[in-house]
Amino acid sequence: MNRREIIAGAAALAACAPAESQATPAPFPMRRGVNLGNALEAPNEGDWGYRIELPHLDAIRDAGFDGVRLPVRFDAHAGSSPPYAFGGDFWRRIDEIVEHALGLGLVVQLDMHHYERLISEPERQRARFLGMWAIIAQHYRGAPAGLILEPFNEPNGNHWRGSRLTDLQREVVDVIRERDRDRLIVIGPGNWQNIDALRDWRPPEAENIAVSVHYYEPYAFTHENAEWLSADPPRFGRDWGTSADRAAMRAHIERAADWGARHGYAMQLGEFGANRAVPIQQRAAWTRAVREACDASNMAWCVWDFAGAFPIWDADAGAINPLMRDALLRQ
Repeated sequence: MNRREIIAGAAALAACAPAESQATPAPFPMRRGVNLGNALEAPNEGDWGYRIELPHLDAIRDAGFDGVRLPVRFDAHAGSSPPYAFGGDFWRRIDEIVEHALGLGLVVQLDMHHYERLISEPERQRARFLGMWAIIAQHYRGAPAGLILEPFNEPNGNHWRGSRLTDLQREVVDVIRERDRDRLIVIGPGNWQNIDALRDWRPPEAENIAVSVHYYEPYAFTHENAEWLSADPPRFGRDWGTSADRAAMRAHIERAADWGARHGYAMQLGEFGANRAVPIQQRAAWTRAVREACDASNMAWCVWDFAGAFPIWDADAGAINPLMRDALLRQ
């Protein structure tokens, strides 16, 4: 059975149009998502301790989530010169996951992740970045609307501010549109897609654009004792959850939602999570508060992550942790 036969039954979903005059943008098509982190955005799948298993997608769907974000380190598998082709085995693996998820009725947000050379060598990597997206867009041009594309995860650094970021995003949107006129494209501001960076950024004017921001505040809490950061990782030093903590978090989420409503964009909180070193009760309390703030602001969300360093999956039990499941899904 070929790709189109496998995924032909996936439902088409509403596109999102960016217009300053649009009072109520169409909703982001994935409302309750899970990032499949630490798998395909590693240099090679499995290098960071997790390989995606197809039954995990069934578990995500059965729990009540409606989509997955699939971060992929495309540049680790592409040629260094035109046409920047990807190897066949790489495509087979991506297709396997995309097809299975779409066949379950999940939305799939395909994200180019950890393109670190684009951050550090912006002009040298520009043509390669656009060339890779020409291939990706062509490859998936016949896929259902349940597949959405996110070209550039967490732009950051002095180069990727203001008009330079918007110019690159305009170019990549044009490249995708030449091959796939109606595909929903997800983009975000600089400074690691921080909510506050929305103040100094405007998306390129184009149809079928949605905006995604990320949230890991307070950083010392969400990354407390994160061993991969340094020999002296952040320490929050107290429990999270005071009235001031919750008010600051709600204000951040509302700011993003208000920006989207003002400018006519569907909004997503594309990443949020607290790492496994944080006690599970605290992780669940923070996660619930962020999720409820998104729900109250009619903002889509996608938790980071399924089974990586910020997991909702309990590998020993072979199930989603009940505290994290309730924090994300229980009303």
